[in-house]
This record gives sequence, C-alpha cells and structure tokens, in this order.
Amino acid sequence: MQNRFRPPKRSKLFKTWISLLPIGIFIVPLIGCDTDQTVAPPIRHTLRISELNLTDLTLESGDTTTIMVTFDYSGDEADLIFSWEASSGAIVGNGSSVTYLAPNAHGAHTITLQLTDGFAMAKHSATVTVLAAQSFLIDSDVYWTGDGETLVLRYQVNVTRILHQPVILRYDIVQDKARTGAFLGIDVNGVSLVEEEAIGEVDPAEGISITGEVDLSRIITGLGTYEITLTLVVVNPVERGWLLGEAALLRAEGSAVRL
Repeated sequence: MQNRFRPPKRSKLFKTWISLLPIGIFIVPLIGCDTDQTVAPPIRHTLRISELNLTDLTLESGDTTTIMVTFDYSGDEADLIFSWEASSGAIVGNGSSVTYLAPNAHGAHTITLQLTDGFAMAKHSATVTVLAAQSFLIDSDVYWTGDGETLVLRYQVNVTRILHQPVILRYDIVQDKARTGAFLGIDVNGVSLVEEEAIGEVDPAEGISITGEVDLSRIITGLGTYEITLTLVVVNPVERGWLLGEAALLRAEGSAVRL
C-alpha cells in the first residue's frame, strides 16, 4: 500500500495558529524596541527668596505700601507662580510686586509669599505694624464770617499727647453760597504752612467740598499749646459763603477752642 501525504485538516491549522498568536504578540514589540526611547526626567531648578522689600513697615489703617520680592531662580522666571497672603488687610495685584492695604485693626500683621515652579518651592514672610489712626476734632460746621475780603478762623489747640509723627492737620472746606473761588492760608504759631492756595470754582452748580492735609511736624514737636489760623481771602464775600466742614489733628490727643 502506498503512503500518500494528506494535508492537515483546516480545524487543526486554525488551532495551531491560535496557539502561536501570543508568541507573535510578544515578539513584535521586541522587534520595535531596538531604539532606546527613555523619557528624560524634568530639570530641577534652584529657587531661593532673599527678602520682601516694603516701602513702609509702619502704616495707619487704610494706608498702602508696595512690596517687592528679591529672589534667585535658575530657570525661566515666566514659569514661577506667586502666591501672596496677608494675616489681615488685603493684597492688591500679583507677580513680583504687589500693594498691601492696611486693615482697620492696629497691631502687627504678617505678609507671606510662596513661590514655586511646580517642583522647587520657597516661602518668605515680612511683618508690618498698623498704628491706631487716632485724632481729635478742632472744629466743625462753622462758617467764616467778616465784613471784608479776609475771613479768619483762629483756634487755640492744646496737645496733650503725640501718638507718632508726623502730626497732620486735616481739613474739609465747603464752598456753599460763594459764586467765586478763594485763597486759603494756614499758619501755626505765626508760621505760614499754606499760603494763598486757590480753592473752589466759579459759579459751581452746587456746593463743592475741598479736602486737604498739612504736615505740622516741624511746628508741633511736643506737648503744649499752639495757635492754628485758617484764613480765606475771598472776592465778593457773601453770607454763608464758605463753611469749615471739619478740621482735625491726626496722630495726637488734646483739645481745641475757637478764639
């Protein structure tokens, strides 16, 4: 009898192909991995904050100060994230320079900056002192009166305590019935600190308010009695033309009487 070659049945071929498939799947990735494609680790930069520089370390409530950070970074500064915080008060702005707004509460307050590029991180703090914004009233709601063009309000001011310098005179003047402007003069103990400053408007639609501050620190240097004079030179004076809405002495304690 002759032996004849018989091809394997199709079902056996299919089973053999299925059994070899996992081996093929394993070999193909090995063939494609001849080249080393290892991902390089991220570059770690160095970061250090040297100082937080403030234009003023002592403030009053509502005052502002500018803060700038000095730092060393080995990478691109555009990659840095600036996170500012204040224990009290408000931070205005972002980046390497911001503005701090002092709160109403007096005392020591902490400002903190955290700086990072996502990997390196540095942190630094600074302290500001907020002073109590005390003052005492010299006078309020009184009109300048007189027969001529020069109108005077004069006060004897007794300073019993200076909280800190500079001592400031703050005033609020209202152009009420006056139809033209005036010239303001302020002196303390005969020393002129404001001389013929133009204030007001011509024919204002309604009463306008003029506010200002004068530094008295070179005159009021200690406790004692001082004479403060507020003078208006007016054109065509009218009754109830100019009103002293308020005059107050800031950063000091004491009392005042109109002379």
